[in-house]
Amino acid sequence: MKQVFTDEALQNVFEQTKKDYEEYRKIVAKQVDCANPVEIVNHMTELASVLALGVTCKAKFQFLTEKLSFQKCMNLNNEDMGATERKIIIAYEIGDCSFYNGICEMLIRECHYKIEMLRSALSYNKQEMQSL
Repeated sequence: MKQVFTDEALQNVFEQTKKDYEEYRKIVAKQVDCANPVEIVNHMTELASVLALGVTCKAKFQFLTEKLSFQKCMNLNNEDMGATERKIIIAYEIGDCSFYNGICEMLIRECHYKIEMLRSALSYNKQEMQSL
């Protein structure tokens, strides 16, 4: 476990949010047989019910990233380096937290796209059943 925050409470929130993110990722990554309407509906229900977890993780990662950025920014000696150097140092210092913030946002988007894809597959299956 890499220590990202000096404050133990923030570190615990970060670790728990990473666990929640991993749970969310596993559900979104689950493969579904698009020829089976029952499986499609079950997975759509599962995705819809877990969307709140993804949004919560994103909000926590955003808060933690901003908190860490502020802490690191306050610790920099502004007199002997330029703005670009400070920006690079801060980006390096908040790398782990910033990574999870960005990847969580992409996973939320992927979840929405997957729900739309499953809706399309369900609609196609319905159309195929009616034409029989």
